Amino acid sequence: MQVTVSGLRVNYIDNGRGPEDDREVILFLHGWGAPITAYRAVLAPLEEKYRVVAFDMPGVGGTDEPPMPMTVPDYVDFAEGFAQAVGITRCILMGHSHGGRVAVGLMTREKGGLEVPRAVLIDAAGVPPRRSAGYKIRQRLYKCLRVLGTNPLTRPLFGELYEVQRDRRSSADYKAASPIMRKTLSNVVNTDMTPFMPRVRAEVLLVWGENDTATPLSDGREMERLIPGAGLAVIQGGSHFPFVENPAQFRAVLAAFL
Repeated sequence: MQVTVSGLRVNYIDNGRGPEDDREVILFLHGWGAPITAYRAVLAPLEEKYRVVAFDMPGVGGTDEPPMPMTVPDYVDFAEGFAQAVGITRCILMGHSHGGRVAVGLMTREKGGLEVPRAVLIDAAGVPPRRSAGYKIRQRLYKCLRVLGTNPLTRPLFGELYEVQRDRRSSADYKAASPIMRKTLSNVVNTDMTPFMPRVRAEVLLVWGENDTATPLSDGREMERLIPGAGLAVIQGGSHFPFVENPAQFRAVLAAFL
């Protein structure tokens, strides 16, 4: 299915719609670079009881790339615009990884039109990593190298070294992205969502893979501390995609909460 939001053609699914007019809606927000097709194992079982809606975010799957780099507030605006376009005013919000970051933004809008009584955040992003003194020194040195490697006067001496270091430091997601999405990724990964978390009023379940290295379990414990009344469920043997490694426990935890 397709709908236009902010001038972009958006690919989405809207499944599980039954004859009941009062069927609850689950709005799902996917992780960075992972289209909604990657989450069928999560969404399909929910369609028996809920109207399940999920959309590809800008630049992912079947949705158009944005004309300019996006920020977290831009993603929040876009998600709310999508909800309005498909007639959603109240929903259970689910977000994985980057989608969890956007979900926190949606739940803490001062003038938001989306009512969210409950939410499920799966290995959510938004807690800044703890950096050592050595890391901070390396960052400063790299920034100096970037200036020297891109300045026309010093590029002949430092340009090649800068390019080598840039490639070594870039993640697979960054390397695979277009220039616009690379800048977007830089914008969102550096956004600290922890100041917003104490303002969340929805009932929140945090689901985390115990072996996650992208958003470690310590992030989940920090979210549990910051979000009022939140509960944390740890999926044994799970990584950043705990619904893949331990689907039985994941489904049981999700069913109990819903």
